[in-house]
Amino acid sequence: MVVTVQRDGCPKISSGDSAGEGAPVMLPVILDPFAEGAAPAVMTRIALDWMIEGTSLEPILAEVGEGQYTRELLLAHFVQVMADVACGFRKSPRAAFLKRQLDQVASLSAFYRKLGRMEPAVSAAIVRETAARARELIAAEDGLLPEPIPGYAARILDGNILTGTDHRVTVLRSTLAAALPGMSLAVYEPVSGLVLDLILEENAHTQERALLGQVPVKAGELWIMDRNFCVRTFLFRIVRADAFFLVRWHSSTMPYKPIKPLRFVGRCDTGEVFEQAIWVDDPECKGRRYRLRRIVLQLDKPTRDGETEIVLITNLPKSIGAELCCQVYRGRWEIEGHYQKLTDLLHCEIPTLGYPRAALFGFAMSVLAGNAVAILKGNLRAVHGDEMVNEISNHALVSDIAEVYPGMMIAAPPSVWSFLSGSTAEQVAGMLTALAARVPVHRMLRCRRGPKKPRTTKKASGRRNHHVATKKLLDKSRGGVRSGRASTKRKEITI
Repeated sequence: MVVTVQRDGCPKISSGDSAGEGAPVMLPVILDPFAEGAAPAVMTRIALDWMIEGTSLEPILAEVGEGQYTRELLLAHFVQVMADVACGFRKSPRAAFLKRQLDQVASLSAFYRKLGRMEPAVSAAIVRETAARARELIAAEDGLLPEPIPGYAARILDGNILTGTDHRVTVLRSTLAAALPGMSLAVYEPVSGLVLDLILEENAHTQERALLGQVPVKAGELWIMDRNFCVRTFLFRIVRADAFFLVRWHSSTMPYKPIKPLRFVGRCDTGEVFEQAIWVDDPECKGRRYRLRRIVLQLDKPTRDGETEIVLITNLPKSIGAELCCQVYRGRWEIEGHYQKLTDLLHCEIPTLGYPRAALFGFAMSVLAGNAVAILKGNLRAVHGDEMVNEISNHALVSDIAEVYPGMMIAAPPSVWSFLSGSTAEQVAGMLTALAARVPVHRMLRCRRGPKKPRTTKKASGRRNHHVATKKLLDKSRGGVRSGRASTKRKEITI
């Protein structure tokens, strides 16, 4: 499918005799310059429209919200405003609120009051519903990566604590300690690059393990987790759901009894691999125990924390080799990179939002924006290949979008984008794929730096000389040229 522009500028679906399912969607002619010179911005608008406008947001508030109600301000208004901030289109919620002219609907103070009461369950439901639509679109455009272990739907679970906010809330003005507005657990799918679900908690001092009861588990899934989630009650719930886990062992939470001695099974990129079968007792049912696999990776080089081995526990069948399990566990770091992208590029932590519910809603909208970027990367992967997309700089891609998007929305107001309503996932995917072919990915590649050179001289402390003149140091480094005062004579320029 290709993007074709109807010359009269009227958006419509055309396929032979009638507008049928699978027919190409036409871009309005007003978007032609942007499709040619700023394709990522157009793709972002289409992706956000598919996720947000295609999701029935108001029923979410009715089904999940307990103390919320709708009058002038709709849930869609909050999603649009905070998504603008997360994507970098506006600097603050206030700027996004005024730019969308929502002050004609309600006052700014009413907006902030309702934002501060937005329930975490509502924020999580928005991410969950929009992520399902995003995955449908990525699958339609053939942008999914292969599963780390074929036949097992990989899920990476990790937690995150939001950084301290400004001390604008009255109760915070009497302390200098960091004010943490909340924490979250994220369910990340490596094949799509999407965060499929969030578990949000207002109390930032809550232990991550206390939230494991809210994590949904389905049959056939493979949960990859760090040792903090090595909790027997949660792991055995995964087993009873006919799912699988690959978790780093925690000595205090998972005692075991060896069935067989540890034996050498092979080698992977980072060291030698050993394995043994073990029994682990179920703390919720006396006398019941599970047979699991204990995999030990003895590292060639110790980690930065000085650890020389990594111990994994899994219930995967023996047909899945221990070496493959070690390689798959290394992919757990993908979610750490995703969190870094949300923090550095998508403004998941807004310092001015001190109330926990407002901060968590802002974080959820940043996750939504990250899922929109995953849609773009899925399209780019389908067109340019996985190897090329892996070299694309997230900073360059997001900056290119944020630079053009506000101007594009002035030239093409929301009414122009109505051509997307009623489109199927296949139609939208075909349009995005054609736009992805116009993206100059060679100008967005990462610049990889070489290894750091060892320092040969010791840095001056600066205690005695608090500042230096750069020119004097440059002159000295160029061979000891004497640095005198610059001439005060003016040179006359004849014209």
